[in-house]
Amino acid sequence: MLKDGGAPEVEEGAPPSARTSRGVRVLSRGGRPDGAGAGSTLSKRDGRAKASRRSRPAGARLLSFPSRLWMWGGVGLGLAFFILFGIVPAVANLVVSFTNYSGLPGSPTSYTGLSNYNALFTSQAPGFEASIVDTIIFVLGVTVVQNIVGLALAHRLLDDTKTASLLRIFAFFPIVLGATVIGIVWLLLFDPLSSPAASFFGLFGIHSAFFGSNNLAMPLVITVQVWQNLGFTMAVYIGALKTIPMSIYEAAMLDGVTAWQRFTRVTWPLMAPAVTVNVLFAVIGSLTTYNLIYILTDGQFGTNTLGMLAFNTAFGETADLGLGAAVTIALLVVTIAVAIPLAALFRSRERRLMA
Repeated sequence: MLKDGGAPEVEEGAPPSARTSRGVRVLSRGGRPDGAGAGSTLSKRDGRAKASRRSRPAGARLLSFPSRLWMWGGVGLGLAFFILFGIVPAVANLVVSFTNYSGLPGSPTSYTGLSNYNALFTSQAPGFEASIVDTIIFVLGVTVVQNIVGLALAHRLLDDTKTASLLRIFAFFPIVLGATVIGIVWLLLFDPLSSPAASFFGLFGIHSAFFGSNNLAMPLVITVQVWQNLGFTMAVYIGALKTIPMSIYEAAMLDGVTAWQRFTRVTWPLMAPAVTVNVLFAVIGSLTTYNLIYILTDGQFGTNTLGMLAFNTAFGETADLGLGAAVTIALLVVTIAVAIPLAALFRSRERRLMA
């Protein structure tokens, strides 16, 4: 039908772009024939895609050949160092643990099988069971004290003031010092004849050998170990505390919770990943420590941990490298047996607290 004036009539409800009337195409809202805009847009997109495919070279990579060469060269060099100074010594140590190798010139070496491992639990290698007890005391003491003091310091030095920043530097400073320097400093501080500690305790009529005392050697060694690694523990806890939103604390204060409840129900659960890291580092580090103990006490006076026993057995008066290697393998087994279940326990704790 035609309306007045001869214009074609279009039925209502039908899409404008789908109909023509008597050869006259219905125009879209923009004034162009409906469908022309979409078709031109698609053609432009297809043209750009084809041009992009034509301009992109075959086999294009993100890195050039020299860059890939440097990247794989660095990876290969690092892997070579790890194999040379990590894997090879570990395998050699395992092989030596099955021999009676002493390292002395002219001494014969023969395969002894499991005799070194059997000797660890007999009178042929005295001190192994006692060293396990010393190791447990040392690891527990270091782990507990280091995390408690580190968390307390992190809470007190959390602010961004100049004083807090300076104190954080002082707390972190011992970790950059070598074990020899730290050991000598503490031996001078606690020299039983002339030292600040001897003079101070002498005022109260107390005289002690300090690192040469059966009662004080282990607590002092634990103190030195904690002092050396306290900065790392504190830094991890500070990072964890800074990630907790203040809005959570404000909501807790509005609910009327006490400071202890705020710590146990807000801060402690949200710090679960940091606790896992610090506990594992403290346990593994104290299990494998021997150099600091060697400088301070040489493993005497109740400080003969497994690491110290392995060193003295291999390089002491007996110079039995085979037996010393067996002790290090036993130490490795103990470390794995403690670290893996402990990591799994703390990871499950994290998931439970974060749920």
